[in-house]
Amino acid sequence: MPQHVYNCGKSNKSYFICCWLQDKMYWLLLTTVLVFIDCVTVKGGCSGCSDTCQMYNELKAEIDDLKAARIPVAFYAYLSANLAISSVSTHSIIKYDVVDLNLGNGYDASSGQFTAPSDGLYVIHITTGARDSSHAVVELISNGVIKDITWADSMNHPDRTVATTVTPLDLRKGDKVNARIGPAKGGAVLESTTHIRCSFSGFKV
Repeated sequence: MPQHVYNCGKSNKSYFICCWLQDKMYWLLLTTVLVFIDCVTVKGGCSGCSDTCQMYNELKAEIDDLKAARIPVAFYAYLSANLAISSVSTHSIIKYDVVDLNLGNGYDASSGQFTAPSDGLYVIHITTGARDSSHAVVELISNGVIKDITWADSMNHPDRTVATTVTPLDLRKGDKVNARIGPAKGGAVLESTTHIRCSFSGFKV
């Protein structure tokens, strides 16, 4: 291939084509299309080219992953009202029912779970408020493993306490993260009002 094809200077006539093809996703897309054409038109469909079709599926999956990696991911959810401590059991997931932000659609309010839509480094944040002789340990869980712990503790005094965690997590696509009630709890409520907001949030770096 002539040397000038690799030159992406703006004065070169091949500028737009060259720079377009240098992007990895477009190389994969071109290869995938060629493999698919070879599979369907030359070898008569997938029944006659299992190896080629497997390559096509792998390339398509890689393109889908690249697309997903470019989508921004961020979520923010909070409790719409106070949570009665007597109503939750140890290790129950806290379901933050008001979803204020959900870029990438990773958070599910019905389950309280965040599912990573793509591989990457995420920062997860939990805020918990307790009021008037109430307290609760709140754990950050990733794939069933405790990653961080905090304790909102107003157990021995009539006042408010706020506890927070900010935790970086290296997540793979499909990994699940949630906040749950820990082994210590008691009193009346975790408060989520105009004074304190119990929330669960995160974003991909």
